[in-house]
Amino acid sequence: MSKIQPIRNRIFAGLLILSAALTLLILRLAWVQLVMKNQTVPGKTYSLAKLAEIQSERETVLDSGRGRLLDRSGAALAGETIWTAVLFPQQEVVRGASGPAAGGEPLRRLAAILGVSPEQLQSRRSALKEPLLWPDPAGKMPLALTAAQAEEVKGLGIDGVYALPFTRRYDGQVMGRQWLGYLSEASKLPGEPAPPSGLRIPLTGTDGLEKTLEPLLHGVGHTEAYVQVDARGHRLPGSPVKLRSPANPYYPLSLYTTINRQLQGGIEELAVQAGMKEGAIVVLDTEAGDIEAMVSLPFYNPARISPQGGEWNNRALQAAVPGSIFKIVTAAAALEAGVTSPDEQFYCSGQYEKYGLSCMHGKGHGPLTLAQGFAVSCNTVFASLAERLSGGQIQAAASALGLGREIGWQSEDILGLKLLKPLAGEQRGTIFTTLLGDDSGARVQTAIGQRDVRMTPLQAANLIVTLLHGGEVRAPRILQRVAFANGQKLADLPAHVSPSAAGRISEATARQLLSWMRKVVTEGTGSSLKNIRWPVAGKSGTAQTSVKGQPRNNQWFIGYGPVDHPRYAVAVAVENVAPGSPHTATRLFGQVFDLLATSPDV
Repeated sequence: MSKIQPIRNRIFAGLLILSAALTLLILRLAWVQLVMKNQTVPGKTYSLAKLAEIQSERETVLDSGRGRLLDRSGAALAGETIWTAVLFPQQEVVRGASGPAAGGEPLRRLAAILGVSPEQLQSRRSALKEPLLWPDPAGKMPLALTAAQAEEVKGLGIDGVYALPFTRRYDGQVMGRQWLGYLSEASKLPGEPAPPSGLRIPLTGTDGLEKTLEPLLHGVGHTEAYVQVDARGHRLPGSPVKLRSPANPYYPLSLYTTINRQLQGGIEELAVQAGMKEGAIVVLDTEAGDIEAMVSLPFYNPARISPQGGEWNNRALQAAVPGSIFKIVTAAAALEAGVTSPDEQFYCSGQYEKYGLSCMHGKGHGPLTLAQGFAVSCNTVFASLAERLSGGQIQAAASALGLGREIGWQSEDILGLKLLKPLAGEQRGTIFTTLLGDDSGARVQTAIGQRDVRMTPLQAANLIVTLLHGGEVRAPRILQRVAFANGQKLADLPAHVSPSAAGRISEATARQLLSWMRKVVTEGTGSSLKNIRWPVAGKSGTAQTSVKGQPRNNQWFIGYGPVDHPRYAVAVAVENVAPGSPHTATRLFGQVFDLLATSPDV
């Protein structure tokens, strides 16, 4: 009996341990099934079975599923599909071979297409553990193949090598299209788990249209090519390359902008050739106020953003000191208030006698009318007008012409959004930081576009459109319609006006100012533009400013053309140049109009 009891005790203890282990296993299975049934990553929830499957796959994303940004005719601005070579891990049975003999002539031909030696290609191919989108020579973007090259790659029949369509967001080049914005990784919410191995954090719009249109651009899933692999990363024998996509006929959406891609690129080239370092060039269609081109300098690369550099800031939406182009507003205020007439006589000695104000280089213009004073941009004439006006009258005229306030197109309760505002980030600009109605010195400086006055290049171009519409302010539009992936229209976004609480200037005043702008070119500061392809009209400006304590100038030229049937309004702002520099803004204005006159796509 004494021997049997210890055996029973050991059996009982063993049963207890087994029961405890079984209980823990049951609890663990319950935890997995009930608590860890799904695992969430930013933007998606995966089951454990799905995660296990993912772990045995090697995939590469061919299309993020993000909506396309297109120009007015459908050319890709962001989301262009190209052909590229994709190399997948080889099957284990063919590993160990090396050198061009492993693939023979097909491998040599592939190497030539990809721009490397057969040895380099085979070395990289044999070491693959993950699919490889073959990079361009800079190593930053997938190499774009021509359609003929893609067909040839398909026909080579090399194991694990395919030519597949790839949708690249940007082409990796620097550009002046800051209105596009850029993408960055979506921020992980507090308490949200890190994504499992093999899963990607989605990219989200961080600035420009990518940010303001994020609710429309956000896709419903990506398209990927994948293969099954073993534990060592070898492709399983007989495992084909498969494609997986959301297969949704409506997404991704196509968003058609008003931009003319060809014109945009041409103006970017002109700016570089002119040596322009900072500033913006804006081209608006005069009929609807649509933005056909908007170039900002310095250029940026949306695929490689430097947060410290600031190149991604859109200078076309940032307010700068306008100088004498603001004399359009002063003249409008004076004509509307009835304190002057086009034929009123003034006398300019070169010095205004008060406030230290002088005309350019201190040279006098002698006797001249208001119309002549506008053409030669006489400071004396406009200082005299400022002393007759109140600050409120100048402020009201500016607002009536679309200055000192946001003017970009926007709409409420559209496409499921409370507010659609594509040009978010547009600065309002200022006329007076405080309304100094009794300070004649402040009014005089303001009248010539100095002191507190700030204007964006977009506002400046739209000011011209406003005059061409008899004083009615249009809201510049950059997005015109949205369509589903199958081409079906989702919504049109019609142009609209942007009225001011201050009212509008009269059609007579608008006509008068437009005629004076023609005099600027025929008799005044824009006379260098007399011989360009189209007759144009406009107003020049040079504003004094400073950068880090050093005196600098902003150069402006804004106007319209052709004069007889205006089609385009253009604003050129060349910022922060050395005083005394040649007036690059005027020259660029003429070059832009020559481009418009000769381009077949305008």
